[in-house]
Amino acid sequence: MPSILTMHNPIQNYAWGSKSLLASFLGQTAPSRRPQAELWMGAHTQAPSQVWLQGDWQSLDQVIARDPNLMLGTRNIERFGPQLPFLLKVLAVEKPLSLQVHPNAQQAGTGFQEEESRAVPFRSPERNFKDQNPKPECLYALEPFWGLNGFCPPEHIAKWFSRLAPKALKAEIEILASNPPQAALSAMLDSLLHINNRRRQEVLEQIHTKISSESGAQKTDPRYWLAVLLEEYPEDIGVLAAVFLQLMHLQPGEAAFLPPGRLHAYLSGLGLELMANSDNVLRAGLTPKHIDVSKLLRVLRFEHSPIKPLRAEPDEEGEAWLGNMTEEFALSVLDLGPENSRVRRLSKSIEILFCAFGELEVIDEQSGGQTRLQQGESVCIPACVSAWSLSGQGRVFRACPDMGV
Repeated sequence: MPSILTMHNPIQNYAWGSKSLLASFLGQTAPSRRPQAELWMGAHTQAPSQVWLQGDWQSLDQVIARDPNLMLGTRNIERFGPQLPFLLKVLAVEKPLSLQVHPNAQQAGTGFQEEESRAVPFRSPERNFKDQNPKPECLYALEPFWGLNGFCPPEHIAKWFSRLAPKALKAEIEILASNPPQAALSAMLDSLLHINNRRRQEVLEQIHTKISSESGAQKTDPRYWLAVLLEEYPEDIGVLAAVFLQLMHLQPGEAAFLPPGRLHAYLSGLGLELMANSDNVLRAGLTPKHIDVSKLLRVLRFEHSPIKPLRAEPDEEGEAWLGNMTEEFALSVLDLGPENSRVRRLSKSIEILFCAFGELEVIDEQSGGQTRLQQGESVCIPACVSAWSLSGQGRVFRACPDMGV
């Protein structure tokens, strides 16, 4: 019977990653040879974690497949099938990510089957749907984190367009002023993403001239990020996301939940990202990767809802939860120190513990087995481990399904 499993987690090397942020956090030699963007902790088939079991490193997805009942638990299998329903990551963002959106369950299933019927290879750059799972996600800031998250109100966007390029963006300004909010946002984005080359160049030239004449903007000013995006993507109309999406600034300890259908782009920072076990992405711009405008517009939710940073709320036992987001996952924070050097928890489903700092021991209360956990390390706790405890000093994040939602 498996006990607490030490994990070895793959790092994804993407161009927007950092050679220092993740390496320093994990205690590796910095700078790294290549930009390190994401540390994956989970069982997604694209890049599963390895776990130490029976004297060997084994792929977590294969360990789960061999005995899903012991690993996942009955309730997990009844709701999600024989798979880990969540994926935990550390994101190190040095350059802006693509302007993107993720599908809900119905959209993911339909899109996956459609691409399967056309035999689009999984490694093809034109493949949008890598699985049939939805992709809600939560971003928890480990260091100050900046991003773009959800549409601004139409009247706010119209004012910015009027300031930046009133003549070149006249059509979009009129759209925003003459339609109900959702229709205005939909038609505005459709118009921008289908803009012809001549007008696109005119818009970008006018924006660049305007921004160049207004130097010195702070990070809290959209003009700062507009300049950053123009520097990275001088030919991409998607730079306007800096003013048509809401600017998100999370301080360490704050989090944001992004449901499927929400247009967003991460800009800078180090964060812990917890999501459903999916790699489905539809992109609108700010990337050299594949862009599929028609599918993206079908997945997007054209609505404005203000960003409300979340903070984990301690329960009666001192564990701080970011719950009630989605049934695929929940996230909690456990802080151990001199006055609280040991905690004990029951386990009903598979869990992943990730150490953000400090040094702790994770103990299987049934077998007595102990596993050391240091900053940047994680363990997988199978459902068959009925109770576990932590001792030491540090901070641990606990990811698990939230089937009580």
